[in-house]
Amino acid sequence: MNKKASELFAEFKDQGLLTEMQGPDTGFTRIDSVEACTSNSLIFVSDPAFAEQAVDRTPRVVVTHQKLAGLFSSLKSTALLISPNVKLAQALIRQIYDDYDHHDTEWPQIHTSAVIHQTAILADDVIIGPGAVIGRDVRVGKGSIIKANCVVEEGASIGQDCLLFPCVVIAHACRIGDRVVLKAGCTIGMDGFGFAQDAEGRSHRIPQAGTVVIEDDVLLGAQCNIDRATWGETRIRTGCKLDAFCHIAHNVDVGADCIIVAQAGIAGSTTLGERVKISGQCAIIDHVTIAADVVLLHRPGVINDIDEPGVYAGAPVQPIKDYFRNMAVANKLTNLRQRVRLLEKQIDELANSNSTTTD
Repeated sequence: MNKKASELFAEFKDQGLLTEMQGPDTGFTRIDSVEACTSNSLIFVSDPAFAEQAVDRTPRVVVTHQKLAGLFSSLKSTALLISPNVKLAQALIRQIYDDYDHHDTEWPQIHTSAVIHQTAILADDVIIGPGAVIGRDVRVGKGSIIKANCVVEEGASIGQDCLLFPCVVIAHACRIGDRVVLKAGCTIGMDGFGFAQDAEGRSHRIPQAGTVVIEDDVLLGAQCNIDRATWGETRIRTGCKLDAFCHIAHNVDVGADCIIVAQAGIAGSTTLGERVKISGQCAIIDHVTIAADVVLLHRPGVINDIDEPGVYAGAPVQPIKDYFRNMAVANKLTNLRQRVRLLEKQIDELANSNSTTTD
């Protein structure tokens, strides 16, 4: 990579990601962290705590906030690119110039060990890794990559520019949108957990006849599991990001741009509104509805609908202010118990004293 600051500014100014360029038009050959930067580096600085270290390393280009620009005034041979959102600038710039190129594969475009059904329809540039299995009537769109040992079953469809890491399984008739990333070990469309019990308590499987739909720009972390619907569909809507080890049960509808952190579990037929944020190890029971713009914190447990946007925490969840008040009380319970016992003892002694006096 060999690029000038002015070229980067021109590329991103129209979308408002970079708003101003200050200093000389220097070139850079690499993108680094502040700690690892050299005199040829472009770096991103959003925290004043890193500014002094950045100045000492004299990078070629610094992407920073306007309010931090003055901290770099001593760097006369460094270009400053001003951004209103440095973290977003880092994300979008590095996606283009500092990301791993999964198209640069060490294997043939379609590995000889891949098993592809004759009725499957693949775009001309699709990459298929070793040991992958592509079933009957599968469709895979332009620019998509299916890595080693993935399985895509009969009738499933995958959109454009998708990336399936090794050992992903997409079950029959599931639909994957464009620019979807499924990390290693994800399982899409296994039967939901549906059983009926007889008089003796034996469980009998209820066929899961629905499907899974994953819309555009979704990312699922490693080992996520999205269950097939009993009827209809389980749906993960546009822009959702799930961390590793999340489980989404049958007929759940996850609204657009939700963020779900590791080890969260959402039971069947629950509906999440748009932009819901769920912290790690959350548990949500079946058939509840959560409003848009809800944030769930501190190993939350949801057992009822949440109708209003806001921050909730705890198990069962409660508004965050109530949660902190209750936690403050809970942390003093031992002391309160001791005080109550002391008061009870004093009351008993007072009662005995009064009784003796009366006698």
